[in-house]
Amino acid sequence: MDTTRLERLRNLLLSSDNNACFAEREEALASHRSEVAALPFSQRYTREFELVMENLSTPLTEDDVFAGRMVEKVLPQGQTPYLPGGLSSEGHITLPMEKILTKGLAGIEEEVTANAEQIGTEEAFYFREQTARCIQAIRSYCTRYADAAEALGKTELAAACRTVPYAPAYDLFSALQSIWMTHFIFSTVAGARDFAPGRIDCYLRKFCTGSRNEMVELLAHFLLKFNEITGTCAWDYLPKPIPCPSSKQYLTLGPDFNEVSEMIVEAAAIVKLPQPILNFRLRDDFTLAGKAANLIGPQCNFFNDKLIHRKLLNSGILPADAENYAFTACNRVDLPGRLYNKMYLIDIFDNSTEWFREALFAADVPERILPELRRIAYEKIKADNAANRQTKYSPEMCFRLDSLAIDSCIQTCRDLYRNGAENYHWQHRMFSGIGTMTDSLNAVRELCKQYSYSQVLQIIRNNFEGEELLRRQICIAFPKFGNGNPGTDRTASDIANVLIDAFEQAAGEDGFIPMPSFYSLGHHLRYGAELGATPDGRKAGTPVSENQSPVYGMDRDGITSLLTSVSVLPFERCISGGLNVKFTTLPGSAEFEALLKSYFAMGGQHLGFTIVSRETLEAARKNPDDYRTLYVRITGFSEYFINISPDGQQ
Repeated sequence: MDTTRLERLRNLLLSSDNNACFAEREEALASHRSEVAALPFSQRYTREFELVMENLSTPLTEDDVFAGRMVEKVLPQGQTPYLPGGLSSEGHITLPMEKILTKGLAGIEEEVTANAEQIGTEEAFYFREQTARCIQAIRSYCTRYADAAEALGKTELAAACRTVPYAPAYDLFSALQSIWMTHFIFSTVAGARDFAPGRIDCYLRKFCTGSRNEMVELLAHFLLKFNEITGTCAWDYLPKPIPCPSSKQYLTLGPDFNEVSEMIVEAAAIVKLPQPILNFRLRDDFTLAGKAANLIGPQCNFFNDKLIHRKLLNSGILPADAENYAFTACNRVDLPGRLYNKMYLIDIFDNSTEWFREALFAADVPERILPELRRIAYEKIKADNAANRQTKYSPEMCFRLDSLAIDSCIQTCRDLYRNGAENYHWQHRMFSGIGTMTDSLNAVRELCKQYSYSQVLQIIRNNFEGEELLRRQICIAFPKFGNGNPGTDRTASDIANVLIDAFEQAAGEDGFIPMPSFYSLGHHLRYGAELGATPDGRKAGTPVSENQSPVYGMDRDGITSLLTSVSVLPFERCISGGLNVKFTTLPGSAEFEALLKSYFAMGGQHLGFTIVSRETLEAARKNPDDYRTLYVRITGFSEYFINISPDGQQ
């Protein structure tokens, strides 16, 4: 295996400038803005897509194995960044790569044409025309890339670019080129984040023939490309000035692992960069997961497939859709080709710690806190649904490239913004701060042994002013979630069930399929900054607990106690979530395998690992240039540590 070329490409990526933007895309949009504005609304998207595809150059180097890169440019000092053009997408969707590899974009166009002829409406014929124009723009762009490849003597690449993704793939190289080019166009040209290729180890299997070393090398170059989209910037701190600034990419592996699964793990271990995230659906076979955790732990998400699959079925998802689920956008479960509501309708982060604090002050005795929390949560969700989550579709005919990834849009010849995609009226609400709420309720119960309830509330209102010794006692001596204490863990379960009860009632009344989870992304920092003090000793303005995790630093009794505590949460009622664990020394593959198997047998839902010492992290903050490739897990994915915000690093 020739790793020298891969290393040069890797170093090129690591030395890229995160202040650079996708200059050609924005220049094409800016220079034709008046022309596009003169068109009817229904024609603008496709025309802008064509203009960008026509004006993009086709950069290739001698080292490139696959084609598809956006030219970047750093703007002169003082010049404002390019504004995003009219092309836009909410992303967060699984691309139909199995269909594209088998039938090509030409096959999708044929399917649309046949459906349009059968439907026979003006809108169906409009949808057919826009589909044909966008696919032709992609084909022409790939042909120009083929010419560039031929000029460099890259005959295999040229042949692939003349074929895919317009026509079916014919071997592993052409399949990978097809996947990458499709992913690249959706992410950087259409301009959105968190597209995903889906269950790649299932649909690539038929293309895998020949030398294993050669296939692993191809996969390594393929995985490297995913890191080009956003460079090395962090998702929420000094993001890259591009239309997909916080994009993360996810490959779904399992639950039936095969040679492709194994080779992808091997390839990722060679590349050693955080993208793409490998999401493992673990059902019965944990061997490869243990190996992956040991080799590339921070790059992986590990999910309890039995729990998620059962939750989907119990929620009325059709068996075929439930079996085919994949991941996109952190820990978000997706139903490829079957699920696409607008993101602000389908994924909602709720500041449930704020609701808990309201319940705390609304209750007259500690025993009333949970009933008040249920009432407040129900009322907040109902009000939010009424004000913000009513489905609003475009009154005018329109088209988005994303629609070609949704089966029902193709079948009805209606864009996803014209109600072409709503197979399931699905709502995913993510509750944050379960650790903070648990420790707070336990603290109230303990404090009420010494103080009246009104005195406890006054201490909280005063942000522990003049009560520092008491605050320290709460933090140090009171029971904390994450240490395997049965009473404390029961409190966590009670709070979690109250929130889910409120959500399920409100969602059912409003016609949604409720999909709850305990997941905060990075919002626990923002929510905490906006929140007053809480009874667990947390002062106003400081972070609340992250995802499913205990409060920072409060799990003191080791990994077994931590997992015992978290496993009591009602994950059988949840669709997703996140629990990240940091080890200071690297466990072996067998130890990781046993840990995952045991935790999921206990009812746990998700695990992610970072293996790094505090000393290494402190050294990286002092000398960032020496730790350029150090990446760690945050929330539901991985980031370069030195590019995370100072608060995030802390």
